Amino acid sequence: MRYSIKEIISDKISGEWGAEAIIGEGYKVLRTTNFNNLGKINFGNIVERKIEKKKVEKKHLKQGDIIIEKSGGSPNQPVGRVVYFDLNTNERFLCNNFTTILRPKNDLVYSKYLFYQLFFLYKRGRTLRYQNKTTGIINLKLDNYLDEKIEVPSFSDQLYIANLLSKAEDLISQRKESIALLDEFLKSTFLEMFGDPVRNRKGWKNNTLNTVINGIDSGWSPVCLNKPRNNESEWAILKLSAVTHRNFNPLENKLLDQSISIKKGIVPQSGDLLFSRKNTYQLVGAAAFVFEDHQRLLLPDTIFRINYKKDKIDGLYLWFLLNDLTFRNVIQSLASGASGSMPNISKEKLNKLKIPIPTIELQTQFAEIVEKIEALKAQYQSSLQELENLYGSLSQRAFRGELTLNQAEEQVLMAAEPEPQYNKL
Repeated sequence: MRYSIKEIISDKISGEWGAEAIIGEGYKVLRTTNFNNLGKINFGNIVERKIEKKKVEKKHLKQGDIIIEKSGGSPNQPVGRVVYFDLNTNERFLCNNFTTILRPKNDLVYSKYLFYQLFFLYKRGRTLRYQNKTTGIINLKLDNYLDEKIEVPSFSDQLYIANLLSKAEDLISQRKESIALLDEFLKSTFLEMFGDPVRNRKGWKNNTLNTVINGIDSGWSPVCLNKPRNNESEWAILKLSAVTHRNFNPLENKLLDQSISIKKGIVPQSGDLLFSRKNTYQLVGAAAFVFEDHQRLLLPDTIFRINYKKDKIDGLYLWFLLNDLTFRNVIQSLASGASGSMPNISKEKLNKLKIPIPTIELQTQFAEIVEKIEALKAQYQSSLQELENLYGSLSQRAFRGELTLNQAEEQVLMAAEPEPQYNKL
């Protein structure tokens, strides 16, 4: 059967903000900053506010409540995000005045099923038609949105669908956790083998970067179209974000206007070490290693390619060194720039950067570990992508009434894989 959203909720409870409170003397209030884009609540940064007790008793959250964002959003993030409150606690939590609690009618709808429905609608852009921008803030016409009709199958089917999506969601979280653990394993291995590169208590020889490289290449930044390329047959220029997060992301690119003739072309190839010479202070100097060849993809002038001497220094060691948490302060100190502009690191300063240089044998040993871990990470990244695609497909079919239940469960169970075994690497 189809119901409007308002027909299957028992309460629509507005949020409260109250007044400032001394820590430990107020009530915890969830804000939209506590929302993540996966429908989860981040409980790590909750504020406390002074709110009247009678309002707290009337408006506190209960397990199974759905919180919807009614004000906020941005040009790239529509208003209307939802999160699911799954805590079973006697502690009183409220949500702020930019949000509203939707409390499902438990005799008509399973709360987790309704949450997944609303999450699906948001991801499909359904809230866009109910946006209203005033004084720079995007508001959701909530009452109008709640008139939307959704499919509400039998209670047993609701339970099945919600549990199935929850299982797929857990697998996605496990994959992300596995990838994060692999990254942490490599960072700890680097420190174990080479020590803190700033303190250098292992006594490695320090030398300037220009003694172990053949040079530093600059890219080229022509005018591009404000969209990525469709495939590798088209020429494109990398964006800074292709290297910002340490791992090279070739999908972060802008399509080159095909009428522009290419004046200077540096195409990333396997083994290249890329370095962002210009960015915000927090991100300038981020380095990324390229693990495979690419076609028709050019470096911009904001990204350097460091041509290291393979007999003097290993590219994977240098990659981890430049991204080491403590060494990042050294890198950032090289940046300079006029007020209001993005900091920039010159070739001259980068060449003079002093770095610890362990034996090439130890660097090679570390590189072999990195290659094994990165190969395993690639498997998990592929698995994660498949799971996210599966989650999207299951959601779409479930809420259109097209889901074959046994087949769907089989797909999710087949997606499960064992966790990585570090001791075997």
